[in-house]
Amino acid sequence: MSKKIRLGALNVGEYSFWPIWAEALIPQGTLGTSLLNMEITHCWDVNPQLAAEFAAKYNCQPVDQYDAMLGQVDAIAFGGFYEIPWQHLLARPYVEAGVPTYLSRPFAYRLCDLDQILDLAAKHNTPLMATSVFEHFPHANILKNRLADLGVIKSVYGNCCSNEYPAHFHIQFFLLKALGYEPDQVSLLTDDERQCTYLQDTILFKGTDDQPPFLATLHTSSDTPHLHLYVVGDKGDESIEVSRSTDPKETLYHFFAPQLLDMQRAFQGEPYQSFDLIRKKTQMFLAGYYSHLEKGGSFVALDSVPLDWSPRHYKPGWIDESMFQG
Repeated sequence: MSKKIRLGALNVGEYSFWPIWAEALIPQGTLGTSLLNMEITHCWDVNPQLAAEFAAKYNCQPVDQYDAMLGQVDAIAFGGFYEIPWQHLLARPYVEAGVPTYLSRPFAYRLCDLDQILDLAAKHNTPLMATSVFEHFPHANILKNRLADLGVIKSVYGNCCSNEYPAHFHIQFFLLKALGYEPDQVSLLTDDERQCTYLQDTILFKGTDDQPPFLATLHTSSDTPHLHLYVVGDKGDESIEVSRSTDPKETLYHFFAPQLLDMQRAFQGEPYQSFDLIRKKTQMFLAGYYSHLEKGGSFVALDSVPLDWSPRHYKPGWIDESMFQG
């Protein structure tokens, strides 16, 4: 076994994947094994107490400043959700230093912020990865491989858990991986994009010479499997279901281990996706929010979302921006 990748964990406290990832990575976790060739050596959170608690539980070193892991780690990964509006600032010193970086979902709340990070990564040749957990499920590739047998796609529709919003972009990104990275317009109908009781998310995919434009529509439901998707073509149809196991170990293996494995590959120099696809995914997420907040649920073209427009923050005061001064 080669030397383990020293991994820095940022935003480990609230609404974070890090407590789940740690259970899969460390020998004393739920799986009881060192699953991958990565070890968590340092951590930081906006709340020092939560960072200290995470460090004590998962045997790593807490740091008091977000950039204090520079020179101490081989890669960093963001796991939280509340930090997204400031993630481009938190990641900047690491990306500038060429430290492989994993951005947390949904990557940015303004396209201009994402462009800043993508430009820096390109300039400094920094490995950059930005995905959500659903993109790593084998179901997306299975469905993609079966589409050729369906002929011309007529429609796509499905259900997912209502508690997947605000994390509904996990499903959106799954759709892109299965159906192709050419969304054109998005419509989002909901009562509240932050905590919905109903939601309809519709994506218009661009057409090609052999495939006219088609719609993919998702509805939320509290009593549905995690994701149930149905594709109708002129030569047949196909369905696929993704359900979460009640066994914590199975959940770690099947839901999160594939994501961590792809993360490790990216840190070792195998890009997961191009910067162009990362930007396109962010555009689609923001277009849905723009549809709901600015256009009353009407269809919105991805390219029409202003570069400096931002949806509502979940925790506007989550961070003291004075830490970025100087």
